[in-house]
Amino acid sequence: MRILVSGSSGFIGRRLITLMRAHGHDVVPLIRGPNGAPTDLAAIGDWNDWPAGIDAVVHLGALNPSRREPASRDSPALHHVNVEGSRALGERAATEGVGRFVFLSTANVHRPKGKTPVRETDELDPQSAYAASKLAAETALREVAAGSSMDLCILRPVPVYGPGGRGMVARLVQLARTGLPLPLAQTSAQRSVLALDNCLDAILAALTHPRAGGETFLVADREPLSLGAMIAAIRQGLGRPPRLLPLPETPLRAVAGLFGRRKAFDRLFGSFVVDIGHIGACLSWHPPLSSQEGFRRAALRDRLAENGRQA
Repeated sequence: MRILVSGSSGFIGRRLITLMRAHGHDVVPLIRGPNGAPTDLAAIGDWNDWPAGIDAVVHLGALNPSRREPASRDSPALHHVNVEGSRALGERAATEGVGRFVFLSTANVHRPKGKTPVRETDELDPQSAYAASKLAAETALREVAAGSSMDLCILRPVPVYGPGGRGMVARLVQLARTGLPLPLAQTSAQRSVLALDNCLDAILAALTHPRAGGETFLVADREPLSLGAMIAAIRQGLGRPPRLLPLPETPLRAVAGLFGRRKAFDRLFGSFVVDIGHIGACLSWHPPLSSQEGFRRAALRDRLAENGRQA
């Protein structure tokens, strides 16, 4: 297949391109800026140099600021980039006769249900301005696909972890690397996460499986983990002992409240579990790596990369 990839220079895109080429696909990164596609993706309908013979598009590009940045609350900017940009790319792809369009959304379009797994058919309640823009982009792309012969497949991944990642899991990796004893041995929350290798494998399945068109899939590792189990797996990959202390959550929550960090505490220590039965049933897709193995590999790669930088 000849595949156009937006967001090709990002955390997922760089590895995806390498993997797709290893599978024999002809990959065309969507490069924006001077001598490339328009910087504003919403203007791609006027681009004169759309590559010939594109069979599929993987749309990874998005505006996704850190929660700490004011831009994370700039709904108009998020809407323009993530909704109007996605719509324009979908319309151009449909016009050019693209057969399959894979869109990477987010599982955060759903509200967590504690330890009860979330399913694709559950109520939609975006957890941030970014998630709201991704949900609106899903709607826009479905409208485009409905008026064309292009198949749309939407993936809703939980947080993706691996070397170069960011967000909650990246902060856990930073904590694990300190080697300090951490009071996480008794944390009860369970969280679904997604190894980068598993994410890439799911994208390949969404691209190539004949039943993926018209479907929406939550994507995660096989099993959720507690925060303590994540730290232990990361430290194992780093060649270190877990060093977890059995401190109950109640005093931790109280301390967080005293410092005005209760919401941050609840985000970190709350459960968010998703059910990946739908993608398994439709595409016969099952994550190649367990979460423990994914964390161990990610930490090992990170350690090897750091050793290479120091050499």
